[in-house]
Amino acid sequence: MGKGGEDYGKREKIGVESQDKCDFHAWSKDSKECEEYYKVNHEFGLSAAEVEKRRQIHGYNELEKHEGASIFKLVLEQFNDTLVRILLFAAIISFVLALYDESNAEKALEALKEIQSEHATVIRDGKKISNLPAKELVPGDIVELRVGDKVPADMRLLSLISSTVRVEQGSLTGESEAVSKTVKAVAENTDIQGKKCMVFGEQQW
Repeated sequence: MGKGGEDYGKREKIGVESQDKCDFHAWSKDSKECEEYYKVNHEFGLSAAEVEKRRQIHGYNELEKHEGASIFKLVLEQFNDTLVRILLFAAIISFVLALYDESNAEKALEALKEIQSEHATVIRDGKKISNLPAKELVPGDIVELRVGDKVPADMRLLSLISSTVRVEQGSLTGESEAVSKTVKAVAENTDIQGKKCMVFGEQQW
């Protein structure tokens, strides 16, 4: 029989009701009128031959099937959104900048390694050891520095032969002038420029 109303949703081919393309509104007719219109007896139903005949005309009682979009197509459609494009562009820029920063950091580290002294003169067991590989220094080692030496590590000054020692530390502080050094302690929260009792691995003694 036909549908009880038009609110079932649009169907391209929906069986018996599809033949009702004229203005036959089943919901406004009594059951006898519907049987007469569809040429069917509600007790007997349609014959197999009539079913096949009507199916050839109206097709199956199913909603129209639309081919689903592929995942690739769905992804591409997202790029039609301006906000998505902006976010993607921002992500790409962020990624490039991160790579650039990482590259610069690695280059800076390599540069520090190049200027850092490869050897040091150390006092161990009461004996002076010359040309000890700087990488073998450990916390607490006593290192002797001479004029012209590269400082092999960050160190605390314990004694000075001269009271007018000055060290160039522009690579750390940006100061163009050499900084005088002392063995006197400074406050714990002193910034790097004020740590005059320290020398650092990037400096020239």
